Amino acid sequence: MKNLLKTLSLIVVLTAFGTATHAQQNFQGDQPQFGSRWVFGGDFGLGFSNYGSSILISPQVGYRITPAWEFGARLTYNYYSYNQAGLKFSTNNYGGGFYTSYEIFRGLFAHVENEILSYEQVRLDYLGNTTRERKIIHSVFVGGGYRQYFSSRGFASITILYNLNETLDTPYSNPLFRIGFGFGL
Repeated sequence: MKNLLKTLSLIVVLTAFGTATHAQQNFQGDQPQFGSRWVFGGDFGLGFSNYGSSILISPQVGYRITPAWEFGARLTYNYYSYNQAGLKFSTNNYGGGFYTSYEIFRGLFAHVENEILSYEQVRLDYLGNTTRERKIIHSVFVGGGYRQYFSSRGFASITILYNLNETLDTPYSNPLFRIGFGFGL
């Protein structure tokens, strides 16, 4: 667990350093013009409490069809552990999907995403026994967010999404908040 946290920290620092070293401003209007149409980035999350922990890694790669319109794919991995009221377990969830986003005005963008997730659901029955069931969850997210450029190649973003396929089995609750980063080549 500590090695995973050290690796994640190193990736974040190297990414931030790599994008900050290319801080030559090459803007056309309000949006940076990358030397290539490829954009790399993603989201990550860490959560720790007295009851458990969660680590989320979600890298993505996108292609700018136009300066404002991006299409891409993302992978998702989530490690989750829980320890409360006699229920103790850890699980790994993984999946991926496709997304598209369109920058409407000065960093403000609309976002649509389709995700398939292999999700392990753990339940405690009335006798105190745990049961595990792996399910394939299909989610369709719609929403938007804001992208702040900090160099001609790098940006940070915050996104708010709503899952149109939310069910009792869905591991996400509406709305879903994401904080991410990206950089163009």
